[in-house]
Amino acid sequence: MEAITTRSINERILAVLPLFYVGWADSVLSPSEMKFIRSIVANMTLLTKSDKEYLNHWTDPSQPPPEEVFKSWLNAIKAKASDLDHQQKSALVELGMRISSAGTSGEQLSKETYDSLVELEHALAIDNPVSAKLLLDQIDPLAGSESIDISFDVDELSKLLDGRYAQTKNRLRQLLRDPLFQLKHEPDKDIYRLRVLEQVKELARQGVSAYSFPKKYGGGERQGDHMIVFEMLAFSDLSMTVKFGVQFGLFGGALYLLGTERHHRKYLEPMHKAELLGCFAMTETGHGSNVKGLETTATYDHDTKEIIIHSPGFQAGKEYIGNALHSTLAVVFAQLIVNEENHGVHAVIVPVRDQKGVTLPGIKIEDGGYKLGLNGVDNGRIWFDQVRVPASNLLDRYGKIGESGSYHSPIENPAKRFFTMLGALVVGRISVGLAAVSTSKKALTIAIKYALQRRQFEAKPEHPEFLIMDYPSHMERLIPALAHTYAYDFALHDLADRQVADDGTDHRKIETLAAGLKSKATWHATHTIQESREACGGKGYLTENQLSALKADSDIFTTFEGDNTVLMQLVAKGVLTEFKQSFHEEGNRALIRYLLKKANHKLSEFNFIQKRNSDYGHLVSTEFIEEAFEFRFEKTLIKLSERMRKYLKRKVDPHDVFLKTQMHLMELADSYIDKITLESFRNKIGDAPDHLKPILNRMFQLFGLHTIYLHHGWYLENDFIEGIKSKAIRKIRTKLIQDLRPDIEGLVNAFGIPDECLAAPIAFKEYT
Repeated sequence: MEAITTRSINERILAVLPLFYVGWADSVLSPSEMKFIRSIVANMTLLTKSDKEYLNHWTDPSQPPPEEVFKSWLNAIKAKASDLDHQQKSALVELGMRISSAGTSGEQLSKETYDSLVELEHALAIDNPVSAKLLLDQIDPLAGSESIDISFDVDELSKLLDGRYAQTKNRLRQLLRDPLFQLKHEPDKDIYRLRVLEQVKELARQGVSAYSFPKKYGGGERQGDHMIVFEMLAFSDLSMTVKFGVQFGLFGGALYLLGTERHHRKYLEPMHKAELLGCFAMTETGHGSNVKGLETTATYDHDTKEIIIHSPGFQAGKEYIGNALHSTLAVVFAQLIVNEENHGVHAVIVPVRDQKGVTLPGIKIEDGGYKLGLNGVDNGRIWFDQVRVPASNLLDRYGKIGESGSYHSPIENPAKRFFTMLGALVVGRISVGLAAVSTSKKALTIAIKYALQRRQFEAKPEHPEFLIMDYPSHMERLIPALAHTYAYDFALHDLADRQVADDGTDHRKIETLAAGLKSKATWHATHTIQESREACGGKGYLTENQLSALKADSDIFTTFEGDNTVLMQLVAKGVLTEFKQSFHEEGNRALIRYLLKKANHKLSEFNFIQKRNSDYGHLVSTEFIEEAFEFRFEKTLIKLSERMRKYLKRKVDPHDVFLKTQMHLMELADSYIDKITLESFRNKIGDAPDHLKPILNRMFQLFGLHTIYLHHGWYLENDFIEGIKSKAIRKIRTKLIQDLRPDIEGLVNAFGIPDECLAAPIAFKEYT
């Protein structure tokens, strides 16, 4: 050992030394990969037997080079590199070739040696600018300071992200550049609300509010474009986005999807032209997410052919109503009572103001006041005191009151009817998910662009300060979030396409996915915006840099269109229903498939080789990542179904069974949505042009391994991996983050967010 550590470095070893130095400084290699590296060294004709013994000694993961060896390596490289110019010290392999004068009298080393060095650089997984900077910045601070080329065509990636909706997206980009939509802080809610109202009316004048409605009422019959408009508006003011969604999505969607021809004929055109403003009165103070338990009543009076809308108490007040202070109509959800029989929740059109804006008799409306965010939205509370409206105001697509005063519905089962009515509004959840992804994109774009300019702390007095984007901790907080943002973008657009194409046969699955993806995307947005704010330090706290508004305005998304925790339980129930349904429909085939899954899981748990396999190629492979996601979902599903069955066999009340397994339901939903998201990502890569596949594959690998890393405790507990593999996953995930560092500016530029929507001084180069 003494001889090895004190040995002087000859000119042959110098060719390899930059790679070994960085490889150890940034190593994530497994024993099997070290074996491969030894084979490369063994075949290098440049090296003598003694040289190979020296280098092989430093390929033992259990014996890293001590500090004095590291210093001797660095000093040897510095001494030989001192006469080279900056450009000649900008890449590791080229540096090694130039500082080694071995071979034939100092002539350039052979192509065979060059190829071996390139192969070694790849085997060490350091063939990226970020890893190279670990050495290059120490021997010449200016060598690694040149701008790094982006490895893909940003415009082409932008086209891929825009997809079939490129025309609509580009129209919105241009529209949002107009001074009317300029982002500026307005502390007075009343002034702010009037500005947002004018913006929404202008969007209606531009016709973008009519995309999803029938052509005969002035619409475009383009439901997909309607969701895309909501997604794009979220790059701008979220108060405007939400008010737009309330008017044309919730209120307009209820009129269209729950109403019939007479409602469409009377209301749709003035609604989408913003000549008729309305609100969506569902949530109540006392029942929140429990829509089925609403207390507001809609009692039919056959003598007058009227419906009486009534709030029996304070807790029955309609809560958090957007557009409450500007509306003339409300779509009110209430328990429909006909002939003293409760037929469950239905929607009724109720006038709340006259044409002059005066509140009508029997209506009490209160301003919701200032909120954490979205203060440009006129939220309020509404109560009804025996308010009478014509029976024709019942939105009666799923339940009608006949001339004789009797109730009938095309859906006899009340529970099924209730969920069908709510399911008709599933577009809202998809739209909120898309908007959440837009907020993540915007936050990351601001934070990353700032980090590519801001410098802090020099390594040594003679060194320039580091870009904060080059610190591993900074990459760690932003780059995985970027990969997840791409993943949710692909998954939600797949879901939007599925919703547009749905003929009714896929609706239950769409509802499940909408609930889950909305939850995951909005939770992700909340986390991402916070990380982006912190990554910008005090500058991120300033109102002018938009992150404070993004943070405050998007926070409600986690409970908007359904509380995420409740929605994820609905996802789990949907998965279990589908699981149960397969047994009913397929009989023995489903049973055999179920038993095979259990057997496969048992085989996986006892596959010692796979549990310990830490090779780089294996861990970044699509096969491994998909297997890991599938295993987590299937294992969770099987364990949960067996647990529930045991409780039911013991005659435990079903409600108690639900409570006992509630957290397991959440885990099932989470694993299911992760699996669906991964599938969408994989499919998008399959559809992408070949020249975009490498960057998308690296993003896919990071999304996959980062997700596995977040759940590594579960995988260890369930014997899918062992400690050595868990450590390798963590290290390779870190390596992927560093590999993506040169491309991150291109990845955020591909979002195509207009400068007028970013509107953060720190996001622009002229700032520094």
